[in-house]
Amino acid sequence: MKILSTFYGFLGLCLSAPVVVTKTTSGGIPVHEPLASLSWFKHYHAYQAHVEYLHSLSKTYHSLSRTVIAGKSFERRPIEGVHVFGRSGPGINPAVVFFGTIHAREWITTMVTEYIAYNLLRHYSTDRDVKQTIDSFDFYIFPIVNPDGLVYSQTKNRMWRKNRQRQNGTTCVGRDLNRNWNIHWDKKEGAATGPCRSTYRGSKPLDAPETRALADELQAIKERQGLRLFIDWHAFGQLVMYPYGYSCDKKLPPYSSVSWLAGELAEAIGQPHGTRYRAGTACELLYPTSGDSADYAFENLGADYAYTVELRPGMRVRGPAGFRLPEGQIMATAEEAWVGVRRVLRFIRYPN
Repeated sequence: MKILSTFYGFLGLCLSAPVVVTKTTSGGIPVHEPLASLSWFKHYHAYQAHVEYLHSLSKTYHSLSRTVIAGKSFERRPIEGVHVFGRSGPGINPAVVFFGTIHAREWITTMVTEYIAYNLLRHYSTDRDVKQTIDSFDFYIFPIVNPDGLVYSQTKNRMWRKNRQRQNGTTCVGRDLNRNWNIHWDKKEGAATGPCRSTYRGSKPLDAPETRALADELQAIKERQGLRLFIDWHAFGQLVMYPYGYSCDKKLPPYSSVSWLAGELAEAIGQPHGTRYRAGTACELLYPTSGDSADYAFENLGADYAYTVELRPGMRVRGPAGFRLPEGQIMATAEEAWVGVRRVLRFIRYPN
């Protein structure tokens, strides 16, 4: 099925008729929802519906955005995103990059990154602060960087984490795409060396087609525009984590703006609904994480700011239940993230 070819505007434009779409399901996941206003964010959606959503969003705001493809997954699905730009046109201003769903079971991250893209675009003509932000930065938002894993999580195994890469010598499948980056990949702590483990790092850095494609995309963005801010959105724990994840001993300099801004992000996310987020390194808050995307963006690519954000729920929730965030919390989680992002963007736009 395909979503209605004409995407009804997000700015509250008068519609000649209401959007009525028959719901179907794929593995119990709604394939389609009405796309007017904020109704998209009431439910989780199947992978193909997300692809169509990005295309519809870009088509509606064609003067401010375009869809981009960073590459293809192991099973040859495109890694699609939306590129948002202001009056200078695409590819000019410093870049802000957001990843979602690098771990397949973390569905809320897809919705949150789409909500950020949606709000950037719909508020450009009505919110001076948003307009100045988009005129200052180019945004590259990739809501699903692990499409094969997401499809598998939606249709076969809800708790699936890795990609779906097959390998010789074992029946075990997949690499943890957030342990496969070329940043202290071979550390003894922080990733698994066994291919059956959920945090399996791969046989060498960037040997997953997804991370290889994304690394190439990030490198091209950095060389063309510079990388101002990178956030990899995850779930769960309600944490804002900054470099370095691969070492519990290596620290940012005292009074670093990167660690300070992490605290600001955590505080701002908590404002709309009183949700408590904590800021710190992965070693401080969780455990060592080698070969992860935020360390790669910060240390290898020289991003000014790089974070891993763990969304709702908090750490009191244990096990699989933490990844099954109820649909009733999608909107509140997205609203929190949007408020946090606005705080961060305001600071990096006006650092003094």
